[in-house]
Amino acid sequence: MDEMAVEFLHELNVPFFKVGSGDTNNFPYLKTTAEKGRPMLVSSGMQSMETMRRVYQTVKEHNPNFAILQCTSAYPLEAEDVNLRVLAEYQKEFPDIPIGYSGHESGISITLAAVAMGAKVVERHVTLDKTWKGSDHEASLVPSELTELVHSIRLVERAMGTGIKTMLPCEKPCHDKLGKSVVAKVKIPRGTVLTLDMLTVKVAEPMGVAAEDIFQLVGRTVTEDMEEDDSVLPEVVEGYCKKRKC
Repeated sequence: MDEMAVEFLHELNVPFFKVGSGDTNNFPYLKTTAEKGRPMLVSSGMQSMETMRRVYQTVKEHNPNFAILQCTSAYPLEAEDVNLRVLAEYQKEFPDIPIGYSGHESGISITLAAVAMGAKVVERHVTLDKTWKGSDHEASLVPSELTELVHSIRLVERAMGTGIKTMLPCEKPCHDKLGKSVVAKVKIPRGTVLTLDMLTVKVAEPMGVAAEDIFQLVGRTVTEDMEEDDSVLPEVVEGYCKKRKC
């Protein structure tokens, strides 16, 4: 694409400009395109990180609304040449813009991996027949694959979650059935100061002190008699409820 094409597309009021890898190091063209103020997607096939830093600086000066796409310019692209780890490098280098992936590999698996690694934009080519003349057709998706890709991306997006590790509501039935808590390993008379060898962890009913808190019971006094395998309930351990706010 050249400056004349940019003017033509701008007059057509296209929603965004796509800069192909072959034009990415054409800085006058980049500047002209960025000055139009439309969103931009910039592929990075055949470029170095140093060139991409210059691309970022050039576009950013005129237009903050753009994304850089990791791309390897080969058709079809072999898995060992995809270099998905560049996504993480771009995310570190350019943290204030979206990073995406432009793929020319067969199938959809690698593109899905890119989404799981944080790609916010994906580009794949589409064909009606992979046997048509031209290397791009072989590296493209047929419509059914495109449908599967979109569906699978939405599934991955749902699966990404919040990044906050906690027990989820959906896990409660499993926890109620299999979750372990602290029980008496031996008979423990009222007034006994607990030691670790008096305690063990089992599936118990009712559920007692959480298994992960067993060490916090050591040195505390029990306020009721306990039989072997009795659940160690928080309220029968002196000072435990106050510490745990139970």
